[in-house]
Amino acid sequence: MIDKLFLEKNGYTFKSNLGAGMYGKVVCAYSTQRQRKVAIKIVDTKKFNSDNWEVFLSREMEIIRSLNHPNIVKTYQILEMKKNRTVYMVMELCVEGDLLKYIKNKGALPEHSSCRFFTQLCEAIQYLHSRDVAHRDLKCENLLLDTFLNLKVCDFGFSKRLTYTDGQIKLSETYCGTPSYAAPEVLSRSPYNPKVSDVWSMGVVLYMMLYASEPFNATNIGKMVEVQKKHRISFPNSPSVSSEAQDLIQSILHPIVEWRITISNILQSTWMLRRGRMEESDEASTSVSDSGQEEPPSEKATEDKELSNDISDPGEGPSTAAERQ
Repeated sequence: MIDKLFLEKNGYTFKSNLGAGMYGKVVCAYSTQRQRKVAIKIVDTKKFNSDNWEVFLSREMEIIRSLNHPNIVKTYQILEMKKNRTVYMVMELCVEGDLLKYIKNKGALPEHSSCRFFTQLCEAIQYLHSRDVAHRDLKCENLLLDTFLNLKVCDFGFSKRLTYTDGQIKLSETYCGTPSYAAPEVLSRSPYNPKVSDVWSMGVVLYMMLYASEPFNATNIGKMVEVQKKHRISFPNSPSVSSEAQDLIQSILHPIVEWRITISNILQSTWMLRRGRMEESDEASTSVSDSGQEEPPSEKATEDKELSNDISDPGEGPSTAAERQ
């Protein structure tokens, strides 16, 4: 239940519902202080069935408060209504919705457009990793687009601040993310380096942009992992995609983590450098890399948190889905 009076007391006027999940919803509201529309993620902690969920929520709030990057959704304010155990996360409104909806509307994206989006994704995740934060649920639904079609990473419900032992990253054992985007080491329930697994998910995103389809059939997770471990990636004949792009995807979706390409090397790859020079195209030239711009009064879309396909261990994170059988 949205407490509109509570929102108004804090300077926000409810406008519309934008999305809903098991543990809350996302709404659009007008901020009198910022004189613009914002997205507000409302989380009802009373619906959590374990204290561990609240641990994950606290972790998410701590992390998003610390982030400041043009390609990460900005969190303006976090309000806690203690009597109702409800949390209101006030964020920038990305009026063009999420990348999955954009792809469904446009179809497979041109390589120069995909390169532009992917460069922004690389820079956002490189920033997170430099701060020892892993996202752990990268997917097209968690990548939003602002009015200038700048990509912004959102939804840090499974994110984690990494720790080190004797100079080595402490591996994660949490089974989390979305099956079709998750790395084979995660799906195999092996201890994994979350930074390296984030890179795999980025490769699935790139494939989705270029082909408007997923690289692996996720209907049978066991069979999918077998295909992934054999490094079998199918590239359709249509649309036509350059060999440089396919080579990059092969390097990203490598099942051996030690051989998986790093983000810094992705940014220096032949495809990224060559396609990056094509940003003078009509579509790219209309984009402005300034996340501080005022958003126009549009209510087209926003923070679409669809967790029905997510996976997690019981008590490991604020997922709305049951564990995969």
